Amino acid sequence: MNKKYYEYEVIDYLYGYIKDNYNGANLLEEKTIELENFIQNDFSSKNKNCSLVAITRIIKYYSANIDIIPKNEQEIFIQVFNIALSYGFNEITGTHPTKIDNIISDYFNEYNIKVESKGHYFPNFYNPLKSEIDNNRPLVMNIAFGKYSNHSVTITGYKIFKYKGMKIKFIELFDGWTKKHSYIDYNIFAHSLFSVNVYSLNSLKILD
Repeated sequence: MNKKYYEYEVIDYLYGYIKDNYNGANLLEEKTIELENFIQNDFSSKNKNCSLVAITRIIKYYSANIDIIPKNEQEIFIQVFNIALSYGFNEITGTHPTKIDNIISDYFNEYNIKVESKGHYFPNFYNPLKSEIDNNRPLVMNIAFGKYSNHSVTITGYKIFKYKGMKIKFIELFDGWTKKHSYIDYNIFAHSLFSVNVYSLNSLKILD
């Protein structure tokens, strides 16, 4: 198996990857949340804005059912950007992962919308990743190693395959660099020596 980028690789063509690495695997379960994809270069402040773009994408997803939230991603981004400045964001070092849930909460607080925004610093595939996606709640993922080193992506779904009695799990995501989904082989990613305590997730739940 070709293990690049410190024991995981970013997969553009999932079924080609499966044929090469898990030939004969059968799809057991999948879920995709439809989010609008835009990339980091679509915004005026392009440097180190990956977390802010991921936050913007998730807010826009929720805006479809919340009338008072702006529908335009540029307007949302500007608001997110200004809030992020108060939490130490700059275009050299970006956003600290522990501040993402604060930025999200503050955004919705401006509209008097109650939310539960959490950072998960010892996550796994089933809690909270799969459980959040199953409840139609996309996540921000922060990665400190490999090709996505010091980068934030938006998790939009997952796919689970059966291969030789094992469950092979894939994370589906938008990485802010390309206009299509990419995937990470979670079984390799999570068991790499490099992954210990160097990735986290941020979840968002709108409260009644």
